[in-house]
Amino acid sequence: MSESYALFVSLPLIVISAIMLVLTFFTKKEDPAYRSFLFLCVVMLCWNVIQIMFSMSQEPDMIEMFFHMQMAAIPFMPVALLLYVLRSSGFDSLSSAKYTAALCVIPVITVIINFTNDYHGLFRTYFAVVETVPVRVFINERGPWFWVHTLYSYLMVASGAAVAVYKMRSVTRASRLRYYMALVGVTFTVPMNLIVLFIVPETPVDSTLWGATLSLFFLYFAMDTSPTSNYMRARNQVFDAIGEYIFVLSTDDAISDINNSARKWLASRGIMSDPLTRDQLFTQLADHGAVMERDDSGRVELFFPFRQDSLFSSYTLKTNNIYGKKGEVAGSIITFSDMTAIRETLRNLQAISTIDELTGTYNRRGYEKMLANYVGGNVLPLCVIIGDVNGLKQVNDTYGHSVGDCILRTAAHILVECVGAKGIVARIGGDEFAIVLPGFGDKESEVMQACLKESFEAHREEMRGAGIALGYAIRTSAEQDLADIISEADKKMYQNKRNDRRRSG
Repeated sequence: MSESYALFVSLPLIVISAIMLVLTFFTKKEDPAYRSFLFLCVVMLCWNVIQIMFSMSQEPDMIEMFFHMQMAAIPFMPVALLLYVLRSSGFDSLSSAKYTAALCVIPVITVIINFTNDYHGLFRTYFAVVETVPVRVFINERGPWFWVHTLYSYLMVASGAAVAVYKMRSVTRASRLRYYMALVGVTFTVPMNLIVLFIVPETPVDSTLWGATLSLFFLYFAMDTSPTSNYMRARNQVFDAIGEYIFVLSTDDAISDINNSARKWLASRGIMSDPLTRDQLFTQLADHGAVMERDDSGRVELFFPFRQDSLFSSYTLKTNNIYGKKGEVAGSIITFSDMTAIRETLRNLQAISTIDELTGTYNRRGYEKMLANYVGGNVLPLCVIIGDVNGLKQVNDTYGHSVGDCILRTAAHILVECVGAKGIVARIGGDEFAIVLPGFGDKESEVMQACLKESFEAHREEMRGAGIALGYAIRTSAEQDLADIISEADKKMYQNKRNDRRRSG
């Protein structure tokens, strides 16, 4: 090979390696993969310098010396590639000094075996320069350790490619370009090396070296530390940190990006693969039990009924357009906001507002809200029982209000136990209770009132001698005013209260 041809073939590779080294030193210091890529650039520069010396040599001894010297750099190139990908992907612990030293064990052994090959022949069994001009011809018979070195190199490259693919699948689409380029850069050398190994072993142009050098371009541009890239990195971190579930759509409703919260939400619903379109998203949600409703204001809500951990899960859905520089619609953003906790809080607040804190029965607000369901006369007959605890004032005066509160709780417990699921019990005043019994006529009402009196009599000691006066009235037609029925029951209760006093007096 002539000196001019050697320079023509090899000099561009030295220039590329040197430029990449200088650019990296001055522009990529903030990138996490900076040191690993700098190491790779140094390895490639050394390899290219030795290669050009090898190509320009004419003496057989010099040719053989520089041929062997290449192996001082080549074994470390795959390790540098893997370290670059690990650092670039955030696996700092796996690229620490301890792991780096471990990864370099085989390359160091390879270098030692290469330079001591004359004593054992493990790396190459035979090497001889047959002819130097006009065409260089040499014989290189590879030994067993060469294939160990080759296998280890491919393992390093495959590991780097696997890490790049893993990161591509775990980040948003907007963040994947870095790992696409890293993947191309890591694997670009492989087909070039196969040419040397199996197709044209003695080609005057080292295609492996060309592939490895050109891969520096992809790896360099995969690193992003410019202000724009920093902005995009910050944007992506914020995008993934948002708790709402966000889907970014193009103008044809194809889903172009999903934040991590949305991906985890889909996985929790059994949807393991990212939907590709808006229609596919809603189809997958529907297949996994989602129910969508739209109210009069146009607001859309998504429900997952009958969850084990809650009555249902609820999400509001908002769609906002994305506009380009000229004001045209460039896409849209679908946002799902989890309203489950808020709705449960509202239900709890609503329950608190209708439940009597002392007795656990409905309070007057809850009682009136329940009565509103029966105003139209849709349930007939309807029995209303009004009860008033007798002797509560004497208990309060004698034992104190804390005991009086216990009496009220006991009275409420007796009422609820007797009524069960047949109706509702409410405390509508200090010592006054109301019972609403849908479907109860005269016979059923008499039985219920008798049951209540017997239960209070059975708990007389617990009630500290206090009892209860009861009165009931029944609505039998829709024309009857419910307020009149309640008033009638109230009058009967007071009549029975006076009768009880006369009997006790």
